[in-house]
Amino acid sequence: MKSEIELARAREERSTQLAAEARYARERFDLYKAKAYGPNMTSPARLRELEHNSQLAEQRLRNFQESPRTAAPQAEEAVAKQGLAEISDEELNELP
Repeated sequence: MKSEIELARAREERSTQLAAEARYARERFDLYKAKAYGPNMTSPARLRELEHNSQLAEQRLRNFQESPRTAAPQAEEAVAKQGLAEISDEELNELP
């Protein structure tokens, strides 16, 4: 059984990871939204997908922060798998 210190450290690491994922998803959405104002064509469906991914990431972070300290890591992993697959940054740059 892990000690309380190890559990607290693991929880802090998971919180940091979820915050980074939420920030990354939000930044991708913001960048694509800004791209939509430029001369290049963008996909409304892609914009909605990025917005949805951003909202999911924010919700995962909120759920984790509001969950009791004894939340099972398996439950967090199951929630993380609900998100949609994201495209790579190279694919984003190749979009018209």
